[in-house]
Parts: sequence; structure tokens; C-alpha cells
Amino acid sequence: MMTVSAPGKLMLMGEHAVVYGYPCIVSAISERLYVTDTPNGYSGDMRFIDAAIKLWGKPKMLLFATSAFSRKYGFGSSSAVTVAALKALRPDATNREIFESAYKIVLDIQGVGSGFDVAAATYGKTLLYVKGGVTLEELPWNLNTNGVSLVIGYSGVKADTASIVKDVARKRNEQKERVDRIFEATGKLVMQAKVAGDKGDWETVGKLMNFNQEYLRDLGVSTEKLEEMIAAAKKAGAYGAKLSGAGGGDCMIALVPKEKREAVEQAIASCGQLVNVTVHAEGVRVHTTDDQSEQFIVVDEQDNILGYKSRYECHHNKSLIHRTVGTAIFNTKNELLLLKRSKTKDLGAGLWDVSSAGHVNKNESYEQAARRELFEELGIENPLIFHSKTIFSDSDETEMQVLFTTKYDGKVTTNKEEIEDIIYIQPSQLPRKILAKEIRLSSWAEHDLKKLHIL
Repeated sequence: MMTVSAPGKLMLMGEHAVVYGYPCIVSAISERLYVTDTPNGYSGDMRFIDAAIKLWGKPKMLLFATSAFSRKYGFGSSSAVTVAALKALRPDATNREIFESAYKIVLDIQGVGSGFDVAAATYGKTLLYVKGGVTLEELPWNLNTNGVSLVIGYSGVKADTASIVKDVARKRNEQKERVDRIFEATGKLVMQAKVAGDKGDWETVGKLMNFNQEYLRDLGVSTEKLEEMIAAAKKAGAYGAKLSGAGGGDCMIALVPKEKREAVEQAIASCGQLVNVTVHAEGVRVHTTDDQSEQFIVVDEQDNILGYKSRYECHHNKSLIHRTVGTAIFNTKNELLLLKRSKTKDLGAGLWDVSSAGHVNKNESYEQAARRELFEELGIENPLIFHSKTIFSDSDETEMQVLFTTKYDGKVTTNKEEIEDIIYIQPSQLPRKILAKEIRLSSWAEHDLKKLHIL
């Protein structure tokens, strides 16, 4: 079974103005929506999954979703399920490919939207965003660890986002100059908040949130209940508070210094409902079968052992150089064996790789590791020839990698947990297949094939 998840979102600043090309700040939340290839009890709108399958899937392909958060909160479940479904269909797709396709699907179905919720579901974290992904900048706004936090309250009313967005569009048609002034001022507040937040000046960010709320009130999208909750949060010590999203109900947020969090929570709970989520969450991801606690050998640039770190740490910290091996298998026709990585791998899921690859275990030599991986993945035992040793770095990790080659014509038995498919290919045919996107290589495979003078 393969599982993919994508987060919901909270708009921090810039509602409505973002629809007209002004910047906003949006953050992914800890609650996630899951898509699997086995049935479960999702009760949401299947149009988004069906559209994803139509766009990227195969005939008779089925996907199923389940949500960890209530759809009543307006956390962007439609965008999250679309993003997760696309990632499930093509784990090798880039975030940009997923964002652009998901944004198109959401627009086709809903008719309105700027894509900020799609961006949050895809990229995660906290983003400065402009409609259509013209700007997509990750901000260092981890409000879970910076001495401040975000408290979220629910008004008890599920808002109809599409209707509210259309109503604001109607007001703009009737009072274009006035509404455009509000949008322009909102855009300026967002950029001022970005500068302040990047410096850690949260008190200023809070004040700017309050100004943003005044503009939302002027647009007529706030409600008495939201205003009551916002006032209560500010009175209890929040730096700033405002509605989050289209308005007309749904949620409000309060930016709170750590020492005031409990008081603000009590104030919001006295007139609304607290929502227990955090922000700055990870974007869409495949849930892996790889053991994230597995210990890797960490070395310096001269390959001296410095210690041991977990798989997760090594794959999320490029300063941790860790030992890996790769083996390129050629048959007597000089065809190269390539393998397609399982969709449940933590890195390079669904991408094509050299014949065999893996990490070096504690008290294991490079050649011992290469032999072990060759047998575990393909059931092959064969003499190896040392080819090269290099340091390789990509967007996720840094490896001290040793590459071996071998000649082999015998039986291959693939490990289905590790490998989705294998092919034999003449090296001269590989560039054409890559250009035609018939084969999408992992970054490690590109590195190895260049070392082998195939690419």
C-alpha cells in the first residue's frame, strides 16, 4: 500500500487581495489529508481525485482519501486532496509540476481561487505567495519555536468561500477605486509583515495583522462572532488577531507571545472554539517504508568516520556526509540494467536509478555494502570492479559515494519493497528516452551515469 499526505492551510495575511495579484502569507498546518491506493472512509468531494486521475492516471486506476481534519474549518481540503492525489499518481513529479496541475484542477472545478491553498499543500512551511505561483518564497516563520505561537479559533460557522469571493468581486465592480485601494494597502501590509517577521519582530507583525483585519472589515467579510473572538484575544494579550480565510465565518487567528498563550486560549474558548493545530508544517510527501531511525556512517571530506546519524537526519541535513554505494550492471550485450525505485522510498520515489544502490552500515566496507545491496535488491551475487569514489550533493543530502561495475547475464529476482520495475537499455538510447521523459532519473543516477561517461 502507498500513502501520500498533504497539509491543510491557514492564511496569515492578505485575504481577498491575493485574488487580484497582491501578495499574501500562508502557512501549512499540522493536520493532513491522506490518499492511498486502498479503500477507506473518505466522505469528501471525489471530483478532485477523479480529475487528478484523468490528468495523470491510467484507466481503471483508483485512489482513496481520508482526512485527519474536519472539513468544516475551511483548511483547504479540496486543494490538499488534489495535491496528494497527484503525488500518489506521480511520486517523481516536482513540486512545481504538482502545484501547476493541482491549481488547474481546482480552478476548473471551483471556478475561483488564487492557488495559495494549493501552494501550501504542495510546498508546506510558511510562504510569501502571489497568485498563480508568480512568487513562491519560503519564509523563516516557524511560529512553533520563535517565542511566539499562533492560536486558532473557530467561529462555529462554515463559510462558503466561493460565494464570498464572488461577493467581493461584485463589490469591486460597483466600487472599484475604493476596493482596489484596500487591496493595494493590504499588499503593502503583507510586505511590511514579511520584513518584520524575517527579523523576528513579532509585535510589529501583530500590529500589521490588526490593520489587515480593519481592511477585511471594510470589505464586509468579517462577522460579529469573529469580531468578538478577535477582541477577546487582543484583550488577553495577543500581539494581533484577525480572521483567516475568506471570512463570513470559519476561523480567526491570534499571534501570541509565549507567556500570554494560555490567557489568549481561555479568552477565545470563552466565546468560540479552540482549534488544536500548529503551522509551518511539511508539504506533500510519500509516507515511506524506510526506517527513519536507521543509523548511517557520517564522515568528513577525507572519508574519516565522525560518528553515526539517523537516516532522517542524513536526508535532511546536507552537512552530514554519509557513505553510500552504487553498482552498475552490464550484460554481455553491453546493456545497462536500470531499476525504478518503489513509490514508498523516502527519497527518489518512483525515479529510475542505477542497477543497485544503498547505504553503508556500521562495521561494513564499501564493497561489502555493495554486495549486500546487490543481493537484497536483485538476488545477484557477482564479482565487483571498483570504478570511482566521489562526494555527491543534491537538494536533500550529501553522500560519500563509491561506484562499482559488474558484468552479469544471470537471473534477476527483484525485491518488490525496494523496486517497482527494471529494464535493460543500450547506453546510447538513454539520452533520447530521458529527453522524451520516458525515463526520469534520480539525481544519484545522473551523477553515476556521468561518471560512467554514459550521460
